[in-house]
Amino acid sequence: MNWLSFFKLPSRIAAVLAGVGMLGGVFSPASAEAGYRKAPEKYQDVDVRVLQNGPTLLFSDSPEMVYEDGILYKDIVEGEGRVFFHHVNGTRNTKKLAVLMRPVNNRTTITWGCRGIGDPDKLYYVSARKGQTRYFNDYKELWKKAHKNELKEKRDKRRNNTARNKELPDYSFYQKVSDLPLTTLAKGEYLEVLSQGRNMQHAGARLKPEQLLTGMFDFHANHPVEVVIMMCDPEEDVAKFSKDGAVLPMDEHPLRGTYRNADLTYIIKEPIQMKWYQARALCMAGSDDLYFLTGTDRMTGTETVNHGNYGVVYHLIYSVAGEHPIQMGINPWGGEFYGAGLMLSEEKADIISIPGKKIFFGKGDEVDDAFLHVPNHKRKDAEFIWSPPGASNLPIRVFWTVNRL
Repeated sequence: MNWLSFFKLPSRIAAVLAGVGMLGGVFSPASAEAGYRKAPEKYQDVDVRVLQNGPTLLFSDSPEMVYEDGILYKDIVEGEGRVFFHHVNGTRNTKKLAVLMRPVNNRTTITWGCRGIGDPDKLYYVSARKGQTRYFNDYKELWKKAHKNELKEKRDKRRNNTARNKELPDYSFYQKVSDLPLTTLAKGEYLEVLSQGRNMQHAGARLKPEQLLTGMFDFHANHPVEVVIMMCDPEEDVAKFSKDGAVLPMDEHPLRGTYRNADLTYIIKEPIQMKWYQARALCMAGSDDLYFLTGTDRMTGTETVNHGNYGVVYHLIYSVAGEHPIQMGINPWGGEFYGAGLMLSEEKADIISIPGKKIFFGKGDEVDDAFLHVPNHKRKDAEFIWSPPGASNLPIRVFWTVNRL
């Protein structure tokens, strides 16, 4: 297979991979690889069933390097939505990145789900990982609330079938958690999402030259809302600019558009149970992946493919069984990878850094051990949740091996 790297390496972190390393030799690729085991050479691919559903995704990553003021992306959403953005200030002056939301016609209530916005940073992978960690921390806390409510309903014998048994699982928290934050906007009002400034002309996030800001957030709108992502001067009136600003063309990488059903569920059909010398594996987001989202750049009408599925949340559902402890490890097959995820297992939710070390620039054949399952002759269920981080390479492989220590 011809595996592609979707991350534009030379323009983003080539300096990091130089022989002297980053920041005057704080680390080098050789030292970053220490502590990781090699991916198994022999393994068996697991058999999976894939389901697709979830929110409408607005994806804004083209142009990635923004050299002039303008509108980066905009569209109208009703119901469940998600926004993923990834932009660099390519000018010589401080700029403002803003994400504006306003009702199209009617008074609208926006319910907020998970939110993960990074900090502006010249180290792109640092901003990306911060955003992902914050997003999955939100997910963890909302899952705990929803799970508590589900247990209560189960005790009261009023609980329906679980998401695991539904044909199309519902991962949103809008019907499961009663105290989610709300914002109600009348027609003519607006909210700038990054600063959470309401009807504030100068709201937005400041980016110095060469800084990137990446992030993702979920919401539900009970009436159509317009979402406008823009970069402009810090003193610009965001409400006026969102209407008058020039629409910027995509760069050579058409990573922009609106995509439906931005949750993917991979269900492994059989429990993972192995002898000590065996290994199981699953590849996700490879170059020939059948599940890259297809959609439309609403500003030009161009059909686009979300190569890399940025903004898509993956739910990997599986079970382990048998007598041996089973190690679940992550192999960023495409190379450099720096993100976060969430493991749900045995009634607990654990944030997982991918990888667990501070710095990781691998050659594509290293495995970072992420989670240890101890079945003890019982079947134990698990769900691993992750999303492709900006400033990282794809695909990734998940390996399950027997822990013999």
